[in-house]
Amino acid sequence: AIRSLREISNNLSPQVLNDFGLARGIQNFISRSAALHSVRIRFTTNLRAERFDTDIEVILYRVVCELINNSLKHSGCSEINLSLSSGGDTLTLELGDRYSGGCGFNPAAVMDCGMGLSNIVSRVHSINGHCNVEGAKGKGMHAAIRVNVRGEASAAAGARRRTAARRRKRR
Repeated sequence: AIRSLREISNNLSPQVLNDFGLARGIQNFISRSAALHSVRIRFTTNLRAERFDTDIEVILYRVVCELINNSLKHSGCSEINLSLSSGGDTLTLELGDRYSGGCGFNPAAVMDCGMGLSNIVSRVHSINGHCNVEGAKGKGMHAAIRVNVRGEASAAAGARRRTAARRRKRR
């Protein structure tokens, strides 16, 4: 029970994410997932030690986990391709199993019957990001997410953290 609780806690906000950042946190999650599945997960990034607002890192980490888990669970694919890149003020995340034999789905239909995809879109919107998920039967899936890491999302998230910290100090 303790091991299970530790695993749940680590998946929500892993220590490696807090200590080393988004790219390393995602790589760690992929390594753990690859040990449990026969699907090859290819991850490319131009990030090194860059750090972003905590809300942005945690939300994008959770989104990546959800997308990878959905592909592993539902797509029947043999390979997942994930890229994370920073250019200017924009952080871009792309994940797809479309080119590796994924079975695909209709995103509009899934939005109405499941929580996973609607939660992803909601999380991305909470940091003022944009999310586009495409899929079709027999074609696999492709998700593209873009977040402005220097604009309103970072400022709003920082303000929320400072307010929460002030409230904790008052107690």
